[in-house]
Amino acid sequence: MEQQSLIWGLALMLGYPLLNIGLGEIIIRLRSKNNPLFLSLKNLRFLVFPPLITLLVMLYLLKLNDQNIWVQGTESVLGGAVIITIITLLNAIFMPGQKRQYSWQIDVPNLLFQFARVSVALGIFAYLLAMVWQVDLTELFTALGVGSLVIALALQDTLSNLVSGFLLIFESPFKVGDWVRIKDLEGEVLEINWRAVRIKTRERDVVIIPNGVLGKDTIYNYTLLDPLHADRLTFTFSSDAPPNKVIQVLKSAANDAEEILSTPEPLVRPIDFSDYVAKYEVKYYIEDFNQSEEIQGQFVTNVYYAAKRNHLADPVPVEKHFLMPYKILEKSNNRQDILETLNESPIFNILGHEMLSSLAQQAQINYYGVGEVIIHAGELDQGLCILMVGQVMLSAPGGDQKFHTITYLERNDIFGEMALLRDEPSLVSVKVLQDVTLLMLDGETIFSAAQQNSAFSLAMNQFIEERKNAVQRAVVSNTLAIDSL
Repeated sequence: MEQQSLIWGLALMLGYPLLNIGLGEIIIRLRSKNNPLFLSLKNLRFLVFPPLITLLVMLYLLKLNDQNIWVQGTESVLGGAVIITIITLLNAIFMPGQKRQYSWQIDVPNLLFQFARVSVALGIFAYLLAMVWQVDLTELFTALGVGSLVIALALQDTLSNLVSGFLLIFESPFKVGDWVRIKDLEGEVLEINWRAVRIKTRERDVVIIPNGVLGKDTIYNYTLLDPLHADRLTFTFSSDAPPNKVIQVLKSAANDAEEILSTPEPLVRPIDFSDYVAKYEVKYYIEDFNQSEEIQGQFVTNVYYAAKRNHLADPVPVEKHFLMPYKILEKSNNRQDILETLNESPIFNILGHEMLSSLAQQAQINYYGVGEVIIHAGELDQGLCILMVGQVMLSAPGGDQKFHTITYLERNDIFGEMALLRDEPSLVSVKVLQDVTLLMLDGETIFSAAQQNSAFSLAMNQFIEERKNAVQRAVVSNTLAIDSL
């Protein structure tokens, strides 16, 4: 026995200081890296080790009986320290609804996280009662069982929510961050706890739904398993509009919306025709359901401008059939504006009044909304454009496959000049920054005007060369700047 006491004494005197120093070094390193495990090791060093060493001294050096009040008190303190240390360890490992910092951390529902913490505390507390203080837990459970029926009736709703919460976790119909719809309520899941689920609506209101209610309702999850979501919109046009043209316009408007996916491609189909009305349904796919309303707004805006450019009038009611057609009204009102725009252009005012009047008769007015791309680099220009209202940005692709800004154009500025060269694609993309009204002349019309007027031809050739040089300078400059970083 004396030899055993000597061994324990040497082990405690040599082992504890070394272990304490080693833990101190590890804690300092973990803290410098903001590693969450440092707090658990700190509690182990300062909370668990002191009562543990004290308990070992009492039992193996002082030979105190395990029923001694001091031994029992020390064991209780040790149990409390172990509870705190394990809970801090759980806090470091489990990340309920938070972004993981390390690969070993686990994202778990908040309800499961809280259950694990409570289970640790109750388990160690029950051990202390039964093994240290010799409390008969059977009698305690029997006493609790007498009043369990009363407690269950009093906490019926609470227990229902608790059980439903665990069922939701195991079935996992949604997780924190998912977008769901429950009856008429739609929003993002913020938290799942033992009693309820918190959802933030699009109006940024937080709605708390008891778990018991969720267990009885149908839940629509927009982001579970597949992040793709399909939206459907219905548009009404005049029945006189050719269906193929309407379908093409609606597809083009969908493709011009940046957040609408090209794969799967948008689907457009006519769903109803009557004497004056034709209805078309558009089905398109998005990845970010959170932005669905903004994407829908951008798409509807694109449809408005695309329909206006293509002279797709709204259906005219029977009682208003005597109104002038939309296209006639538009052309008669815009002819003078077109002529004034051509006269204000430094290049076009080279032409005589007769030639300008002829061009004005062949020109058309087009409208584009913010975010639309009028011209894509690498595609053929549909015509020469003169800005009447608004602002656009010219950009060109560089060797790094990124688009670099060339310049910004405003009233009376020209783009689409490659239409004059017929088969040469555009060097730039043109994106709308402010709602645009522009005058467009097709390539054949411009080519004919250049053939008839040498001064205009020379001015256009010079303009094209200047635009090419501007594109080259901007692309080279941006590429060098990126390479230097």
